[in-house]
Amino acid sequence: MSHRELLSIGEFSVKTGLSIPALRHYDEVGLLPPARVDPGTGYRRYRLDQATQATLIRHLRSVDLPIDQIRTMLAEQSGPDAAAVLHAHRERLLERAHAITRLAETIGRHYEEGTDMKTVKEDRVVQVTVPVRDLDATVRFYTEAFGLDYDQSISSFQFGAWETDSFFLLTLDASAGTDGRFGPAMFGLYVDDLDGAHAAALASGAALVQPPFETDYAPRRSVVADPSGNRISLTQR
Repeated sequence: MSHRELLSIGEFSVKTGLSIPALRHYDEVGLLPPARVDPGTGYRRYRLDQATQATLIRHLRSVDLPIDQIRTMLAEQSGPDAAAVLHAHRERLLERAHAITRLAETIGRHYEEGTDMKTVKEDRVVQVTVPVRDLDATVRFYTEAFGLDYDQSISSFQFGAWETDSFFLLTLDASAGTDGRFGPAMFGLYVDDLDGAHAAALASGAALVQPPFETDYAPRRSVVADPSGNRISLTQR
């Protein structure tokens, strides 16, 4: 296939509505690789028939479907796995909408009844910062293993929706990890499928610390280490 039969990344961006940074990212995580990459310049080129898949990816990301689940959708577009992915994501969106509705109702009560600011107290942790030795590898790991999107402007991955009980930031500090000022961190994540999340983490480059295990006093869990050595305790929700 000649270059004339392929679209440049700019042309493909216009055709599909996906931004050039998004196309580069989807190539890096293996979601939408170009048909050809020039070995000399690194320029990406796409076939016209890839536009259908690219448009589907854009639609799925527009409803906040994680990248790993989009992979399942692309592999099983009309199968039972695809339907299950969409159903589970719909339930998460409904839960988020319910949480936002509760927030709106609370704000309405404060507006109508007044609020004694002295009684307002919030003690929930909403951000954890971890040291990073290899930023690119660590970003790629969390993107592939957990389907998260990295916001470079705040050096963070975002969990949940802003101003809901699910909101949380995992911030990567490359400066703290490069000179040895801080050792590896450890934090925990709740997951819906421990075995699946554990396997996905290992496949995405995590190091095994402790395989899935059970105790009498805590839910089933496992421990892995990200590419920068930070330990993640995965706990069955």
